Amino acid sequence: MFTRAILTIFAWALVLEIFVLLYYLLKGTRPVEFYVNLGLMIFTVLFLSFFIFRERKRRDEDDKRG
Repeated sequence: MFTRAILTIFAWALVLEIFVLLYYLLKGTRPVEFYVNLGLMIFTVLFLSFFIFRERKRRDEDDKRG
């Protein structure tokens, strides 16, 4: 249950960060918030990748046991 909640929160965060990135790209300006958003996007993608990989590994191990 905890894993699903964390994945949902970070997935929504990634969607919102993509919207913000598109806004700044279409607006044409690059304020500090643009670069902060890029950093947050990288962090979110890395976290989601790690968490999904870890969850798949755990499920595979559970399947082998059961």
